Amino acid sequence: MKTRILTAIVLIIMILPCAIYGGLPFQLLITFLAACGVFEILSICTRPKTPVYFYPIIGIYAFYLIFLENNLMISGTMIALYLIALFTCSILDERIHLNRLCYYFTTATLISMGFHNLYFIRNEFGFAYVFLLALVTFGCDSGAYFAGMKFGKHKLIPRLSPKKTIEGSIGGIILGTNLATIYGWLIGLDISLGLLIIVNIVLTITSQIGDLTFSSIKRTFKVKDYSHILPGHGGILDRFDSLLFNSLVFGLLLYLITVVI
Repeated sequence: MKTRILTAIVLIIMILPCAIYGGLPFQLLITFLAACGVFEILSICTRPKTPVYFYPIIGIYAFYLIFLENNLMISGTMIALYLIALFTCSILDERIHLNRLCYYFTTATLISMGFHNLYFIRNEFGFAYVFLLALVTFGCDSGAYFAGMKFGKHKLIPRLSPKKTIEGSIGGIILGTNLATIYGWLIGLDISLGLLIIVNIVLTITSQIGDLTFSSIKRTFKVKDYSHILPGHGGILDRFDSLLFNSLVFGLLLYLITVVI
């Protein structure tokens, strides 16, 4: 636990100033985290291992989606090109069967779009929105942990995460929603209070969906952690899984609030 707390403190000291300042420091931070994330989704693959040539293919795809798309809603051009490249590889390389092809597409797209939305939200909406996203996500994670420890009796989805409970899930929704709502109200976020509450409730739910999604990937490949880069936490994707998933949802909600509604 001491190692886990110490690592968390170091992460906050490294990440928070970059997020507050924005610009190049935040771009470099996102680049580093995304590179680690791409490496992790490829390195856990076994039987067969990911061919070396896939690393630059997915790296270029991720870099384009994260930094060269200028909207919350990513266009389909690069995704189409990536699909063409994947299917071409599967034809030329017998190791790339359909299941593995689907894995490379879904995980690379999920991670890339997650980091893209983090980067775009920070640049277009400001640090306050990124902090709200982090607060509701990690608040939900903490609430679920402590409520589960104190009150947890009924398993949530044991085949994916045997320690998670329904009581913990409810605790996460309550704490994450309240923390983010109070924060948004205090700083005068440009969202009505009623809508802010709804957004935060949705994000606490999707935060847990994101956590379970990445857990299911680890179970598929029979690994405990994506890597060991963060002592006490595992890999970048072990720590930022819910945040990446939630950034997709938050981006969609902001798009609906600012463009559609």
